[in-house]
Amino acid sequence: MSSPAPPSEIQALAAEPKAALVIVHGLAEYAGRYQAIAQEFAARGISTFAFDQIGHGAEADPRTHVDQFDLYVDDASDACRGFAARTKGLPLFVWGHSMGAIVALQLAARQQPQLAGLIVSSNSLEIFRRGLNPLSPFFRFASRIAPRVRIPLGLDAAKISHEEATQRAYANDPLIPQTASLRLIVGFAQACEEVRGDAPSIRIPVLIVHGEQDAIAPAQGSRALFDAIGAEDKTLEIFAEARHEVHNERPAERSKFVELLSSWLLARA
Repeated sequence: MSSPAPPSEIQALAAEPKAALVIVHGLAEYAGRYQAIAQEFAARGISTFAFDQIGHGAEADPRTHVDQFDLYVDDASDACRGFAARTKGLPLFVWGHSMGAIVALQLAARQQPQLAGLIVSSNSLEIFRRGLNPLSPFFRFASRIAPRVRIPLGLDAAKISHEEATQRAYANDPLIPQTASLRLIVGFAQACEEVRGDAPSIRIPVLIVHGEQDAIAPAQGSRALFDAIGAEDKTLEIFAEARHEVHNERPAERSKFVELLSSWLLARA
């Protein structure tokens, strides 16, 4: 018998909540991968919510495609508004991972007065500055006439984490596709460039986290973001022994990440 499909949303409510956190997942993954860590945050007083972005999760059709990248920002805004209502005015934070970090940064640039702080992990600012440029006139034109053409993502499970159980789970997960639509990739690349321009306007507290051994999204993206971000309260943490998913790394790194995020967030709640 096959396992039931994970829900499109997960929620972990703290017994004595001090803050609320909305998680924005990365490209080609889904909210259910954050169930365990959401429960850990809830145990520390942080009520946590995650949702499947458009084109992701069990109900995605088509998978890893979006007509306009801004729809991701709209969805994140709706998720924040809904979870803020459910958590009755608790200080609200957003954590975006990888592509989700770009979505979260765009959200913060537009709606930062509603947020108490922003966490970004393994941001994607440097991904598209290597190899073929999705923002070339050719790819922009192609994305308009053939938006659903599939582009290989090259997501090698070994690049995700040192933890072998995480690698196996990732490699065997039917909800993690190996391709994305051309329209999504071009929109994603454009959003990364927009974030570079928006970063100086972001004034809320920001925690920036990256693994030094990240071979998917180079850590230089987080160093560049730290330099560009306009917030006075900004923190950069580079995990020397981590790959792309610091939150799914070996126990020592993972525990350090959970402690860092929790303590940083609660100190600002």
